[in-house]
Amino acid sequence: MKILLGFWRIYLILALFAPIFLRSQDSYKDTYVVYYFGATNCGYCNIPANIEKIKQIRNEFFKRYPDFNTKYVFVCMDRNIKEGLEFIKKYGYWDEVSIGSFYNNELALNFLNTTKIPGVPHVMVYKDTYRKIEQFSVPVIKERKLLIDLVGGTQIGDWMSKGYPLELK
Repeated sequence: MKILLGFWRIYLILALFAPIFLRSQDSYKDTYVVYYFGATNCGYCNIPANIEKIKQIRNEFFKRYPDFNTKYVFVCMDRNIKEGLEFIKKYGYWDEVSIGSFYNNELALNFLNTTKIPGVPHVMVYKDTYRKIEQFSVPVIKERKLLIDLVGGTQIGDWMSKGYPLELK
C-alpha cells in the first residue's frame, strides 16, 4: 500500500510540473491558424473529391510554410453534435474541432460574423504572434492578423491551385 501511495505522489508531481519543464519554445513562435468551416448540409462539403481537397491543405500548406507552427481548426456548423462528429471523421485529423449551435457556435460568432460572407465552405487563415507571460510561462496572443478569407469551393480551389499564397491579389 505504501508503494502505491508513493507512486501516486510521484505521478501527481510529474503531472503538475512536467508541462512547465517540457514546454517547447515553439509555442511562442509565430503561428498560422487555418480554420475550415463546414456543415453536413453543405453540398460542397460532402463531395468526396472536395473532402480530399480540404484534407490536402494540411500537408501542402505545411510544406509551403515550414518555418511556422501551423494549427488546423475545423468548425462544424451543425446543430447536432453527434452528426457533426461523424461528419468531421470524413475529413481526418484536425488539431482542434468545434461542433454545434449552427451559426451561434462561438467560433462562428467570433470569426464568421466579422467576415465578408458568413457561409460554408469557408477557409480563414490567421497569423498569430505571441508574447510570453513569464509568471505563468504560457503563450498569449499579442497580435492576430487575418491573411485569408475564402468563401465557396471556387475561391478555396483557386487559392489551393495557386500554392496557398498568403497575400491574394
